[in-house]
Amino acid sequence: MANILIIDDDALYANMLEQRLSRAGHDVSSHVGPFGGTVAARRPNLDLIILDVFMPGLDGGALLDLIRQSSGPRPRVILCSSMDAAPLRQLAMQHHADGSIPKSAGRQQLVEYVDRVLSRAAISPRPPRP
Repeated sequence: MANILIIDDDALYANMLEQRLSRAGHDVSSHVGPFGGTVAARRPNLDLIILDVFMPGLDGGALLDLIRQSSGPRPRVILCSSMDAAPLRQLAMQHHADGSIPKSAGRQQLVEYVDRVLSRAAISPRPPRP
């Protein structure tokens, strides 16, 4: 079981994903919108953040950069967006995310992808911050 945070301005999508991942055995919560996202991301024992890219006022890439610059835990991050898979992967690489998945992916595919990213984290944990 992993501790997962979803940051998305679409409350309906976040709720659907939260329910799906909870049914898969994870402890999941969501934060609506980008503002306050860095505070939410400092939650102790957080294993993974699923972060929407297109949010008003502060996009997911910029929010990810802020999360990475803040002190505290350093959870894995998956960028999630309605954009096509190839540009989304490029954006994830540019912002040093741990993965990316389009919102158009099926619900089961989302759960399986999250589990793969989490299993990679268990095999090769992130080094501590300098």
